[in-house]
Amino acid sequence: MSPHTMSHGPEPVPALPADLGTWTLRPVPSTPPDGGLPLPVTARAYSARRGESAPAFRVEIQRVLSHPLRGCYPVGAQDLLLVLQPLAPQPEPETAALLGALTRALFGADPRCRRIMAAPDAEDVPARERYTAGHFRTVAEADLHERTVTLMVVEPPQVTEVSTALDDMPH
Repeated sequence: MSPHTMSHGPEPVPALPADLGTWTLRPVPSTPPDGGLPLPVTARAYSARRGESAPAFRVEIQRVLSHPLRGCYPVGAQDLLLVLQPLAPQPEPETAALLGALTRALFGADPRCRRIMAAPDAEDVPARERYTAGHFRTVAEADLHERTVTLMVVEPPQVTEVSTALDDMPH
C-alpha cells in the first residue's frame, strides 16, 4: 500500500514461502479442522511438515488488529498473531526451529512488522514452553471471552536493539 492510500482495515498477512529450510508450508483452508470459526479473510493458514512426513503443525497467521487481543496489549497496525497447533507430537528442537524459521520469514516478508504475538491458554504449559523455545517472551496475561491467555511476543533485532537509556535519547 502506498503512503497516500487510506486503509479501512487490517492489511492481508504477507504470504510465506513454501520452503522454510527443512520445513515445507502448504496453504490450508481457513476453517480449523476442529470446526472452529474461520479466520478473517486477511489471515492465512498453512500446514507445516518436514520432508515427506505427515503435517506436524497447523500454522495460522493474522493481524492482531483483526483479533480480540488488539485491546489487551499495545499493538501496531502491522503486528501479527501466530498460532502454532501441533497435529502430532514433535521434539522441542524441531518446534523451536520451525518457530524461528516462521518469525524470520514473517519479519522478512513484512519489514514494517514490529512484533509477532502468540496467545496460548494460560494453563497450557506445553504451548508456553513451545513458544519460549522459539524465542517468544511472556509480557502479560489477558482475559479473552471465557479463557485466560498468556501474551507472548518476539520482536526483530531492529526493535530490540534500540537503546531506551535516557543518556542515549536525543535532547
